[in-house]
Formats: sequence, structure tokens, C-alpha cells
Amino acid sequence: MAATESILSLARAGATSRAWDSYVAAGLNKVTNNPAALTLKGRLLKDQARRASGEVAARLYLQSAKAYADAAALRPDSYPLINAATMSLFAGQADHMASLARQVLTLLENSKSAGETPYWHDATKAEALLLLGQQVEAETALREARAHAPQAWEDHATTLRQFRAILQSRGEAHDWLAAYAPPKSIYFKGMMGISVDDRHAADAISNIVAKSGARFAYGALAAGADILIAEAVLSDGGELHVILPVSLSAFRTQSVEPYGEGWLPRFDALLEQAASVEIVDNGDRLSSAAIVLAAGVAKGRAIDNAERLESEALPVEVTDPADTSATTGVATALTPSRSATPRESIDLEKRQLSLLVGTNGETVPRDSPLNRHGELAIAAMDRVELGAEIIRQLRAANSEATIAVHALIADNDDIDSVTVVQLDRLVQAAAPGTIIATSNAAMLLKAAEPGLWIEPLGELPDASGALGIYALGISI
Repeated sequence: MAATESILSLARAGATSRAWDSYVAAGLNKVTNNPAALTLKGRLLKDQARRASGEVAARLYLQSAKAYADAAALRPDSYPLINAATMSLFAGQADHMASLARQVLTLLENSKSAGETPYWHDATKAEALLLLGQQVEAETALREARAHAPQAWEDHATTLRQFRAILQSRGEAHDWLAAYAPPKSIYFKGMMGISVDDRHAADAISNIVAKSGARFAYGALAAGADILIAEAVLSDGGELHVILPVSLSAFRTQSVEPYGEGWLPRFDALLEQAASVEIVDNGDRLSSAAIVLAAGVAKGRAIDNAERLESEALPVEVTDPADTSATTGVATALTPSRSATPRESIDLEKRQLSLLVGTNGETVPRDSPLNRHGELAIAAMDRVELGAEIIRQLRAANSEATIAVHALIADNDDIDSVTVVQLDRLVQAAAPGTIIATSNAAMLLKAAEPGLWIEPLGELPDASGALGIYALGISI
């Protein structure tokens, strides 16, 4: 059904109420003979239950359980059936939960294809056993599941998230799940001016990375500690995600080449091995604003990755002993045995990083910095936390307004016509009542508020290239 796909997209964007309204408007709430529609119904009711509490939440969880169970009855499948069992637990229906969990185990035993993949077959078995209070057996099944797909980190995280919710609902300890958590993520930055052949620095940084326990790394590749950290991550079998403040050619010319030609082939090799390369500003000159933006995006991406994987995000910094500004976390002060200085001074352009918030809502909170620009009210802020506060004020003032957020590097804080057009396009692309942000803005907000819910929605075509867009969920 094409309708189910569009409704699921609304649910993924956090538009829970609108997704349900669309489900009802499409008449799907009256469908009783389609497993896909019933499974979607279970998902939508589960989303509503998670945002409710008390008797309302219990009622919604029970309705979700019934929808999932009805789907499984039409087409026996372990996915809706295990969800029906877990939702029944959350609804306070322990006897019904146990009955459904036993049905899951029977289905899995009689059909080796149930559970879709070997991992999900055993992970679903583990969840059913946990629901039945058989923790030792559940752990055994969980280990067997992981053996089928040892690096399927997102699948592991989904299982751990469900296990934790089950244990928490029963008031049981869940610290034992930490042993099964995927690897950590790091966001890194480091001092420049390290000689290209400084083995002391390379060995020290390799030890720092090893101690962090990370397999995912996010940061730039300036000559010096950045490159040494990235090389250490890849050497340990990790995954490198490069976040550059300016265009590739400009960064190479200004942050790598001046510190010695020996860094250039290492920089190029890392780019080839990187899992992703992201450029936060397409300018051709470095600015402190672009550097701050890149660091914020790297931090936000590391935190987002860690949360999706039910793991941790850590800073890794390599600083000069005289630098007292290092972030608390995995950091070290390193005195290179040999240092390199740039062949020529690098002048940073004076530009400003602003977080822009716009809305099409008619109601604008009093004393807010928003000003009318045609049909939009827009505010520009030089601090991320101010943007988050404005978003909260807007949502509190009008729950149906669409809100757009964009990060901009400009020569001043004026809001020009191009910016207005970009924000307007973002607002038009979003479903009513939702908050949408460009990827840079979403990551800045995530870095400032790690608990912020974000969900990728795809890309929006733009004159300077496609803009990644995210849905946001900010509590008020």
C-alpha cells in the first residue's frame, strides 16, 4: 500500500498525531485483513503510548498489542508477534504476554525462516525468553544472535534498547546489557605543528585511541594530531567519518600542505579510506566560524551515532601542555619531540556562524527576536542554546506551526533574501506541526543537547547542492 509508506514517513518524522490522523483518513483503521496495515497500526499506537503515561499509555499499549497480534494471526510472523508480546507487558497484561511469548518460541522452533535473518531469529528468541523471565537462556540466545552478525551494530542496538525497556518496566537491573553494547564513538581534534615523522607523537596518540575503545570517529584531518588520530582509528579496524570546515581543495591547501608535503599523501589516503566525507561550508577560505561549525557537527554526529547504537560518545583531544581549554573527557597534553611550523601564516576569515529559526505560524511569542520576513517569522542567533529556546517558545505558542532551523556562515548577521528563500523551502517541505532542520543545524543542536531526538528525512535540492534534512523533537 502506497498510503502506508507515506504514513510511516510521518511517523519517522515524529509527527505522531498527524500520522495517526492520516491513517484514519485513509480508512486503514477499518482494515482488518491486511497484515501490513495492522502492523503499521501497532507501530503508530506504540508511538502514541511512549508519549503518554499512566492509564492512557497502558490502554494504547494494549491496543498496539492487539493490532500486532491480529497481523500475526493473518500471516504468522515473529516480528508482529514478539511486538504484541512486549506491548502486552507494557500494558500490564502479564499472562497474555507470557502466552504470546510462548507462541513466538513455538513459531521460531517450527520455522527456521521465521525471524527473517539468522540474527533476528535468535534475537527474537532471546526477547521471548527474557519476557518469560529466563534471563540466562535469553543471554545465551543473544550471544548466538551476535555470532551470526558480529558487526551488525544497529541491529544489536535495537535489541538492547528493547531489552532495556523490558527490564526497566519490571524494575529489574539492566547493567548486564553493557557487556553487549556496540563500540564507542569519538569526536576528535588535535594540535597542529607536529612533525610528519614524529613517532613519539604517533605512538602516544595510538595509545589514546586504543584506550578510548572507539570504532567510530568523527573529525577533520588537519596536519598533525588530526591525521594521527584518524590513522590510529583505521589501524584498529575502526570507521572514519571526515568533517571538513571548508571545501576539500581549500582545506588541503590551508590546513595540510603548509605543514610539510609529507602530510599530503597521508591526508589523501585517509580520504580514500573514510566511510564518509562531509563539508559543512563550501567556502574557499578558512574561518573560525567554519571551524566551530565543523567541530559542532562532528560532536553531534558522534553523539547521534552513539545513541543509535546504544553506546557512548567521547571527546578525544590532543593539546599543547599550555592549553587549558581541552574538553573534559579523553584528552591528553602532548609535547611533540619535533615540531613543524607552517611555511606561511594562515589568516582566518572573519565570518559569523548563526543558527536561524523560522516559522509560518501566526503566533509569535512576545519579547522574542523573531521578525517578519513576508509570511515567515525568522530569528538569527549566535548561540545554539538560544535557538533551542526559541524553538521551545514557538512550539509552546502554537503546536500546529511548522518550524525550520538552518545553520548559516555569513559575513554578518543580516538575514538576506537567499536565507529567507531557504527557510521558506524548508518550511514548505515539512509536514504541518513538525520541526525540520538542515543537517548542520540538527547536529549543532544535538551537540548542545545530547538527549534531543533527531531523525533523518532525506535531502532537499538546493542551488549549492542537496541539503540533508532532519526532523527534530524538542520537549517543552
